[in-house]
Amino acid sequence: KQMVHYHKFMLNVHQFMHQSRKEQQQNKNNNKEFDLIGPVVQHILQQGRLLCLDEFQVTDVADAMILKELFQRLWNQGCVLVTTSNRPPRDLYLHGLQRDRFVPFIDLLEQRCRVVSLMDNETDYRMMMSV
Repeated sequence: KQMVHYHKFMLNVHQFMHQSRKEQQQNKNNNKEFDLIGPVVQHILQQGRLLCLDEFQVTDVADAMILKELFQRLWNQGCVLVTTSNRPPRDLYLHGLQRDRFVPFIDLLEQRCRVVSLMDNETDYRMMMSV
């Protein structure tokens, strides 16, 4: 299992994509289209099939363009996603550049995940002391 803050997770994704591009170029891959997501997916799954992301909030256009392909492949390989967010999926990347290209990821997220709102509860869990 992996438990990581969303922004740190995406930094790692970008770093691994960069590394994969360099490796594929060094291997003289004549195919102009490199598969940058596949190696990232394998790297993530080597850490475990349970992925816990804290504070899932998309603000970066590059992240927004990567997420659908990344998570589609992760889910197809049996990955389970648990995440926290201060906003519902429909509000992710709200008013972002090219958001229309991000909306299919939101649809996929809502299909593949069960959304649980803690706002429907009168208990503010942030105020509770851990035992």
